[in-house]
Amino acid sequence: MAIEKSISKHMRRPDEAILDDIWRSLWMEETIRSIDIHDISVEVENGQVCFSGHVSKDYNNQRIEEITRSIAGVAAVYNHLVADHDLSIRVARALCSFEPTRLLTLPVYSFHGWVELGGSVPNREIQRGAEATAARVPAVRGVIMLPDIAGEHGGSVRTAVQPRIGVGVFGKDETQGTVYQVVISPQNRLVTHTIVRIKRSTNGWQESFDFLIPVDEMDVVDEGGIFMNSGAPAIHQFPGFISADYPYAPLTWQPPYPYAVGRVRWPRQEKVNSEPRSTERFISE
Repeated sequence: MAIEKSISKHMRRPDEAILDDIWRSLWMEETIRSIDIHDISVEVENGQVCFSGHVSKDYNNQRIEEITRSIAGVAAVYNHLVADHDLSIRVARALCSFEPTRLLTLPVYSFHGWVELGGSVPNREIQRGAEATAARVPAVRGVIMLPDIAGEHGGSVRTAVQPRIGVGVFGKDETQGTVYQVVISPQNRLVTHTIVRIKRSTNGWQESFDFLIPVDEMDVVDEGGIFMNSGAPAIHQFPGFISADYPYAPLTWQPPYPYAVGRVRWPRQEKVNSEPRSTERFISE
């Protein structure tokens, strides 16, 4: 939704000043600061404010809009935040439209876009179908728990990490790299690998080398960077990234927050098994 607000020339302010005021005001709001502040993004251009990300409740979503509209210089607010309750409803509706799960009781839980599916299903095929159905809801950040299979021991919650594009990667023997892109499984929208770029100078020329690192080899993943497990090899000892094995995600597919088109790749096998499209376009290297 968009809330338009006229603004006279003498009230225009630099975008940086508006952005600073927005963050300062949001940090002063206790319920937003303590729960949602790290799962939202804000961009300001020509006084127009765009929010993306996830919030825990509708009230916080509305409060963010109210706070932003009160800040001098804001010309318009475009709110693309997704509240967990709304997301749970979207996923539940999708499962009701999926024939094998239509008559099953599968509770849906969401927190900051991470979705857990409860209940039980008759077999693994339907379990995977429920997972893929939930993952096709564009606002889902990732499916981290699946319904139990009847008669089997229940599964555990998956550890979900989202390496930020551009952060540093610190590996064994003090080797360092930078997150260049990520590989995401369309089956559940979870990051499986990070493409790490290392730059080296050879004979006066600087060259870039990309390596494919599984998220299982990472110990700490946060906004400050990635630190590899103590037992992991040096970054340059991981397999080199082969672009043909990991094509770009289709432009018609919405990546999970906080990723953007052009930074996400799919495993080729999963791409082949995904729903067919009439045309396919990929961003050039």
